[in-house]
Amino acid sequence: MNGKKLIAVGLPMIAVTYGLSRFSYGLMLPYINGTLHMDPSVSGFISSLSYIAYCLAIIFAMIGSNKISPRSILIIAGLSSIIGLSIIAISTNAAVLGLGIFLAGLSTGFSSPPYADIVSTEVEIKLQNQTNSWINSGTSIGTAFTGAIAIFMVDSWRETYLIFALIAVLVLIVNYKALPKHNIAKKKIAVGFTKKEWLRSVQLILASLFIGISCSAYWTFSRDFMINLENVPPYLGEWFWVMIGVAGLLGGTAGVFINHFGLVSAYRISIFILSTSSLILGTFPDNNILGFLSPILFGSSYIFMTGVLIVWGISVFKVNPSFGLGVPFLLLALGQAAGAIFSGQIAGLSGYDTLFVSASIIGYLTLAFKPRVN
Repeated sequence: MNGKKLIAVGLPMIAVTYGLSRFSYGLMLPYINGTLHMDPSVSGFISSLSYIAYCLAIIFAMIGSNKISPRSILIIAGLSSIIGLSIIAISTNAAVLGLGIFLAGLSTGFSSPPYADIVSTEVEIKLQNQTNSWINSGTSIGTAFTGAIAIFMVDSWRETYLIFALIAVLVLIVNYKALPKHNIAKKKIAVGFTKKEWLRSVQLILASLFIGISCSAYWTFSRDFMINLENVPPYLGEWFWVMIGVAGLLGGTAGVFINHFGLVSAYRISIFILSTSSLILGTFPDNNILGFLSPILFGSSYIFMTGVLIVWGISVFKVNPSFGLGVPFLLLALGQAAGAIFSGQIAGLSGYDTLFVSASIIGYLTLAFKPRVN
């Protein structure tokens, strides 16, 4: 299976599991709140369920990578996405909504590590960074798509989630037919990692955790913040998510950038831009020009940053690529889970302005970490 074919099936799956199943909650939150009437603390807690589910699933995917074929794990990812999205569509209260968000969140954790395993065995080495980065950019496609659908569907959030579920069914069928059926995981050695690798991963782990805390506020509350500002044109709030997603396509170039300029430069640039996007949102929320700039910076730098974490992780956990992707993404999700809960509390007590400025400061602090490339 060549890299282009793998991107063709992997990118849509990531678009479904990340864009539709996970990050769409922040987009649809204003409409869901219009029906279920949740306060920010409840909204933040429900958002954290998606990240907690992600953590559990990605641990399973990493541990099970030596026993279960990547294709089988991806089928589980597709099924959990379909079930979760369907439950969200029919939810009548916060508890049912939380269950749907949790099940949909499982799909994200199941989907990423298997592709890293397939890439490591099916794609030539010089193209692996680019292939992993482009598959990862499916998040941006899914985000842009959810934004566009929300504009046309207005506040019909239940119907929107049913559409998402149908799309998830189609993507699962494509992956079921196209992915290698043999158990690639059996080609690996029994031990998934070494002590030396774990020691070298300390900065990767800390960086991923604090980046997750920093960006969770943006994913959960940025659009809700924008559409409720009196001096911001309605179209800016409506197209906010689309801008994040379209800009995220630039993140697909992470692998190429790293090959040319190095991992350290790629990391620092992405973190600086990511943090600046939150600072702009919290400091100049009523400035229309900066209102456009913030989501563009966030979308492009977030996807780019996750591409950097993939390359950094795989360079650390060379024995098992699924660990290389899984470990930083696990810590990123843990940070996002904690950040979502704290974000809801901060937003309720001090307002969104304080929330986004605080998130940017945490992000800037992660510039102190430095990827190890040897």
